[in-house]
Amino acid sequence: QHRNEYRYCYEKALNRQHDLNGKIVMKFTIAGNGSVIAAGVDESTMNSPDVEQCIAAKIKRWVFEAPKGGGIVIVSYPFIFAPG
Repeated sequence: QHRNEYRYCYEKALNRQHDLNGKIVMKFTIAGNGSVIAAGVDESTMNSPDVEQCIAAKIKRWVFEAPKGGGIVIVSYPFIFAPG
């Protein structure tokens, strides 16, 4: 559902660095109402702060289904990028 958002972050940087690739693992926290209350880089092989910060900003605007039973959910999710 959010593919175009994080692809935008990568493709914008790819225009400047044509061989940019790697894996970014984002860690984010989903609140009891489904909103994302925190997002950041857990690990990265891309070494591109611009892409990493862009993806974190996008994730912070996402809204998920509220977690069953309330509480918060912490997610680590890998994004893998390669040109072409």
